Amino acid sequence: MMKFMGMRSETGREHENEIQGDPMSKPSGQAVSPAGRAGLTAASGQGGQQAVRSFLKRYLVAILVPLLLILFSILAPSTFLTANNFQTILTTNAVLIILAVGETIVLVTGEFDFSFGGTLGISAAIVVMMITNMHGVNSAEAITVSFLAALFIGILNAFFVIVLRVKSFIVTLGMGTLTTGIGLGITGSQTVSNPSKFLTTVMTKHIFGVGLPFFYGLIMVIGLWVVFEFVKTGRNMYFVGEGRKAAFLAGIHVNRIRAGVLILSSVCAWLAGMVMLGQTTAVDATYGGPYLLPVFAAVFLGFTTIRSGRFNALGTFVGVLVLAIGSTGLEVLSVPSWITQVFDGGVLVIAVALANILGGERIDQWA
Repeated sequence: MMKFMGMRSETGREHENEIQGDPMSKPSGQAVSPAGRAGLTAASGQGGQQAVRSFLKRYLVAILVPLLLILFSILAPSTFLTANNFQTILTTNAVLIILAVGETIVLVTGEFDFSFGGTLGISAAIVVMMITNMHGVNSAEAITVSFLAALFIGILNAFFVIVLRVKSFIVTLGMGTLTTGIGLGITGSQTVSNPSKFLTTVMTKHIFGVGLPFFYGLIMVIGLWVVFEFVKTGRNMYFVGEGRKAAFLAGIHVNRIRAGVLILSSVCAWLAGMVMLGQTTAVDATYGGPYLLPVFAAVFLGFTTIRSGRFNALGTFVGVLVLAIGSTGLEVLSVPSWITQVFDGGVLVIAVALANILGGERIDQWA
């Protein structure tokens, strides 16, 4: 009787395991059916595919950096694959890095800033014309005035967007055109040489063969990454971008953050203007215009990498590298200049498409 009860108990446990669907609890001697093995294999295959998709979703754009390096190194090994060329790529794209950081700050909160090109141009124009035309004005004074002018532009942007409730897309687009026009008036629509020896000295210094301005941009990238990842203000900026009403109800100072990012973007454009003025030793009020597409292309490429579905500092930096390597590679191959424009425009379109497909959320909410 005891033996029979023991056998019954064991059979009951096996039956219970089968009901609960435990594939590892099959009775002794019972093999897994072919259908069961096929199901396990399919599940394993699906898991592997999901892992691959997840990896590509986060790092597809980052993978382009080594791929482009390999491609152009094969096509032009004697000119592209040199230390001097890599140093030049980093040095000459410092302005793009700084502008892209400023735009990343704005886009995180769901706003746009199209005025950075005009702010860059007018900031540099003010420095040149004050030193040239005003007797006794030194570089420090001229740079301070240009900084205050850029700050005022950012405050104006914030006033129209926050107080008057005009879309940032319209406000900053108009402000960029306005400031470019003023800059052309200041310089007489001419390219004017830079009289500031201070800016030339600071912006042309090198560390390990790389221009100092690149390290300014790198510090800004790292600083923004720290803010986004570890500082409450950075998290609040994301909350504002994801939903202003919800952020307001959560006690976040929404309008203060929106105003702050527009002002910070103008300050970044001012710094980019000082870097460009020091590196090129001349100023043209329209110098900032050609950066419009590359900046947005870099930031939207960054939206799809590292932290896919979010504008982020490291992703923006990767986006800049993709554009910088691609543009430099095309120049080394001596292709017509229109191809470079096609590359920049095509990258922007692809970046926006990838942001929709891989980013996890649609970006047309900002349009």
